[in-house]
Amino acid sequence: MTLKYAYFPGCVAQGACRELHQSTQALAQALGIELLELKKAACCGSGTFKEDSQLLEDTVNARNIALAEQLKLPLLTHCSTCQGVIGHVDERLKDAQQTNPAYLDQVNGLLRQEGCSPYQGSTEVKHLLWALVGDYGLDALQAKVTRSLSGLKCAAFYGCYLLRAQKTPALR
Repeated sequence: MTLKYAYFPGCVAQGACRELHQSTQALAQALGIELLELKKAACCGSGTFKEDSQLLEDTVNARNIALAEQLKLPLLTHCSTCQGVIGHVDERLKDAQQTNPAYLDQVNGLLRQEGCSPYQGSTEVKHLLWALVGDYGLDALQAKVTRSLSGLKCAAFYGCYLLRAQKTPALR
């Protein structure tokens, strides 16, 4: 089974934190995971869009998710901030499909004005760590280990968004 994802590299991993992008590419290649980079994706806004407008944050990220939906693939992030922002938007818009379809119509109307595909809520937003554990599997991952890191002193930083629940309150 080959795993395939619509890869959202985010903006920081392509610039200031280039090693994140490079290590993700190397890991995917070593594990046989196919990443289709979403080259037309926009920055998730890191929560700053929401400070100005919830509609802006939702529309920009609905577009990012719609790019993955066009490929019929889950959207894969490797940045905890991108995961938190895009994951919350995805949940908010999936909820809006049932509770506030007029809001979703507003988001999709803005996307259509820009010639973009509408958000449909047909995919998942996953962080790389979640995909490795849930989709690839720890046993399969362990079988790929070629050099033990036991005894190595290190600390992981995976960001606070990975520890936060994705559920957000419904739009009013």
